[in-house]
Amino acid sequence: MGGNVLSFKSQGISPSGEYIPRGRTVLHTILEKHFNSFVESYDEKYAEECGRYSLERIIAVVEEYLKCGDYHEGVARVKCTNPECNHDFFVPFSCKQFLFYPSCSQKRTLLFGEYLVNEVLLKLPHKFFTFSIPKALRIFLKNDKKLFSDLSKLIYALIEDFYTEAAGRKILSGGALVYQSFGDMLRANSHFHGIILEGGFDNNGSFVFIQIHALDKMTECFRRRVICFFLNRELITEDFASNLLSWRNSGFSIDAKLRLYGSDEKSREALSQYIARPPLSLKKMSIEDNGEATVISYTSNNDFFKGKTETFPVTRFLLELTQHIPLRGSQYIRRYGLYASRTKGKWLKMPHVALRGGRRSTWNLLSQSNPTPKNQPVLSPTRRAAAPGPGCRKVPTVGIAKVYEVDPPPCIRCGSPMRILAVITASEEVRKIPVRGIWSKLVAHLRASI
Repeated sequence: MGGNVLSFKSQGISPSGEYIPRGRTVLHTILEKHFNSFVESYDEKYAEECGRYSLERIIAVVEEYLKCGDYHEGVARVKCTNPECNHDFFVPFSCKQFLFYPSCSQKRTLLFGEYLVNEVLLKLPHKFFTFSIPKALRIFLKNDKKLFSDLSKLIYALIEDFYTEAAGRKILSGGALVYQSFGDMLRANSHFHGIILEGGFDNNGSFVFIQIHALDKMTECFRRRVICFFLNRELITEDFASNLLSWRNSGFSIDAKLRLYGSDEKSREALSQYIARPPLSLKKMSIEDNGEATVISYTSNNDFFKGKTETFPVTRFLLELTQHIPLRGSQYIRRYGLYASRTKGKWLKMPHVALRGGRRSTWNLLSQSNPTPKNQPVLSPTRRAAAPGPGCRKVPTVGIAKVYEVDPPPCIRCGSPMRILAVITASEEVRKIPVRGIWSKLVAHLRASI
């Protein structure tokens, strides 16, 4: 497996408020029936368009995905903490194929939103940016999936230069930039979203608020820098660069209409989740199974498409979906300035920053200023749970709680909390578990929940 992450996937909540695991999805069905045909036809139909090298990565991701939620690939035993109850059941692992499978991506999206709001973003105004480039240049990002990293640095450098010019002096700002290769309907639409601090701190520790109004000059600067970026890498010719500069409707745009106030945690978390979302939504899909002529319908609900439905032949649908799979190890989410990991580790030496941070940074600063005497337990004003210490990781139940607004998974018999008792990763060891010990416990758990 690609890691030991528990897969608490669900179709819903029972009348008693219990979480109910689900089985195979429509995406499982499509891949199991049609993926082999897609692979066989890839070289002939799609290799020239998308690159032969992509197929190896696609196969590796899909193979891991098809194991997702399979009890034979590894399980965790979850047991009630009440010694008089001892109720237990088994939970399969997740495939961790982010930006491919919506259910596995959802947990990452929720936890990223919570992390960004509580531990990264300062309690100061931010702007939500969207940076777009013309279709003529998006093809390079599609064919070279490493280009986004340098473009992300270029975008943040542009914002830093804009702030320095506006403030009249060097200031230290911060931002989180996310590269997205997709638009709606799974279309290839390379663009960047950013949650950027609206200003920054000068050398005296004073916050300089820089209100952003017209973006015409910044957009033109963005256009010229991006064209130079591609020209310097010899991806475009000088004639084509001049042509791009002559376009009246250039295709370059910057949008920053939305301001996020420091006290508006709900909006900040919602937008943090939005920029980390996967390209596919199972809720928008429907399938008309007709053998090789199977078609997939995908409906958009955004303001631009207004409920439009697009129909894909099944192999074309698989191509559009798999082209958004990132390279192994790619980090589409980048943090800069005050929010970069290296700088964030120095916040305790910058109290003017830490005191405006989330719960964890503020608590760390207070703890350093008022060290706890020996033999006295360390307690957080937020009861420690809101500000976990280094090395602590949220258990998968946090993701379920945020999705379904419940506190899962309590014991279905006595209501006590459940805990992970053991993890079994070897499939041969899983198969040694008696049927009565794994399947009957799962069935009993499901029946008691309904």
